[in-house]
Amino acid sequence: MLVVITRAVQDAEPLKTRIEELGCEVMLAPLMETVANDVPADAFTGATAVVATSRNALTALAALPELPALTQLPLYVVGPATAAAAKDIGFVRIVEGPGRAEGLAPLLRAGVPGKRLIYLRGDVVAFDLESALAESGVNVVPVLAYRTVEAEALPPDVIKALQTGGIGAVSLMSPRTARIWSRLVAALSPPVQLSNTTYLCLSERVGEALGPIAKTDKILVSSQPNLEEMLALVKRLAASSKAE
Repeated sequence: MLVVITRAVQDAEPLKTRIEELGCEVMLAPLMETVANDVPADAFTGATAVVATSRNALTALAALPELPALTQLPLYVVGPATAAAAKDIGFVRIVEGPGRAEGLAPLLRAGVPGKRLIYLRGDVVAFDLESALAESGVNVVPVLAYRTVEAEALPPDVIKALQTGGIGAVSLMSPRTARIWSRLVAALSPPVQLSNTTYLCLSERVGEALGPIAKTDKILVSSQPNLEEMLALVKRLAASSKAE
């Protein structure tokens, strides 16, 4: 089975290896790339905790000379992948959320009321954490740590596979990437063959963002919003394909 990974290049390679270990062929079609911003050191003045809803946010921190001091602060992260990246750069007081940004809100309400929370975010976010905490006594200070750039076209090998109907699955990790995929595929001429393609989605919101390009019976949603459950979907679909 041929699986297309749509994550940014820096995030796709580990997932590519894991999927290939399941006996699948993999193509990369990065739909977004991230660019780290220069974060001013004074952005953390008076901070009592830090929150990161993406590993990309931590990339900006890794280059700061102030990093050793920052790693002594409590860090709230969205899930296990971000927690692992935080440990790699020295954070030790890590509070791990359930995998989605909205799941962090209750933890922050309970853990840092009345304190100064530095929220390392991108230029586009799927969940408005600032508004969710606005009435909870949490002083959220947003800091733009990275920005994202959308792909303008799919890679030639992916387009060729689409035209021949050879793609068995496409992994999609966010509503935004689902919308980009739909836009780029709809723009292809001649129209492509999608009848054999199943979309593996991190959440129901991701599946909904695909729009009319995908039939309901061709969308599989991860039981939990994490990488291990996405791999479980690949394994299940690959086994089903072999059985047919």
